Amino acid sequence: MIMRQNVLIAALSIYLIVATSVIAAPRVVPITPDLTANGWKVLAFDGIPATQFTGTADGTLEVRADRSSSVLYRVVDDGPSMPGKLSWSWQVIDALPATDLSKTDGDDRVLALHIGFADDSFLSRLKGAMSPFAKGRVLTYVWGGAQEASFPHPHLPENGFMIIRRTAAAPNDTWFQENVDLAADFKRAFGEAPPPISYVGISGDADDIASMCFGKIKDIQFN
Repeated sequence: MIMRQNVLIAALSIYLIVATSVIAAPRVVPITPDLTANGWKVLAFDGIPATQFTGTADGTLEVRADRSSSVLYRVVDDGPSMPGKLSWSWQVIDALPATDLSKTDGDDRVLALHIGFADDSFLSRLKGAMSPFAKGRVLTYVWGGAQEASFPHPHLPENGFMIIRRTAAAPNDTWFQENVDLAADFKRAFGEAPPPISYVGISGDADDIASMCFGKIKDIQFN
């Protein structure tokens, strides 16, 4: 009996070690030259030219906005079911002047990383068929604006929250590494624990001030 218990305890210990290592393993968001093949889609806006998104062989996404605005997004169907840590690197080549990102007019920025959260209810799936932004709530991490701040997203005041990580004054041609706690940011923004992650989105926006900008983002991963 004692030997059987020892065997069961040892087996359980091995299982827990393996399960923990699988859960803790980072999940990288795939970026390749063929973005469509990896499930990426473009959300365009009526009457506004689409921003250009180009994936490279080294896993970098180039984002070029020329008086344009759109979102490249991908459903998270192979990532973690619940949010934890998120990390990524980004760089601005051609910057924009600081804009007021709390307003719906003139809120241009070089780069934004959007993380969507939603349960798998019928209502969420129905809303998601119209737009990923309508499916649930959204955290948006931004490179732009005049100062680091966080506030309700001007276009999604009830369901979106914007967090400025790098301002327009941040140096160009320099890679910056970002690390955030998604669960903590969601709780701070919406006052409750988050539902599962539903999608990742990336955008570049330069339509309001009729300008051009160019940025890059890579190594997006959930930890």
